[in-house]
Amino acid sequence: MRRKNLKLRRIKRNRRTIYDSYYEFQPTISENSNANNLKQNPFHQDKRTWSNKFKDAFYGLASSFKGQSSYHVHFFAAIVVILASFLVGNFDAIRWSIIILCIAIVITTEMLNTSIENLAKAITTSYNPKIALALDIASGAVLLVSFGAAIVGIILFTESFFRLVEFL
Repeated sequence: MRRKNLKLRRIKRNRRTIYDSYYEFQPTISENSNANNLKQNPFHQDKRTWSNKFKDAFYGLASSFKGQSSYHVHFFAAIVVILASFLVGNFDAIRWSIIILCIAIVITTEMLNTSIENLAKAITTSYNPKIALALDIASGAVLLVSFGAAIVGIILFTESFFRLVEFL
């Protein structure tokens, strides 16, 4: 009897190695067979160097920025907040840390949302209510984090804005 095993194959695409899954039929292996002959993890990849890991990470950053228009909105808002921080006043290290952390959390949540969207598209192109719910939850997470970052920004900028108005 044969069974279907999930295997990986390497595909060279855009100067990058992509691991694509496919199914291959293999004979069923009995429990008495040598375990060393089995591949324990079908998703096993060759050992990658740190430079390759960073290349993949930067490729992910670049492709996520190119692929979604909402990144442009969040990135523009981040630039506006940073410029406003310079213009409004003397922010200490703690306020700067909070601003940078809020920006990083919003961008990271947007990246997770994009990855969930891409996984959903890879699974099926037809409508599935569970996938639609997962996509809605991921979008809701981005919205919640964005509102939270906006509230933190209002709290941080209110005092500095009033000091600037009193100065004028």
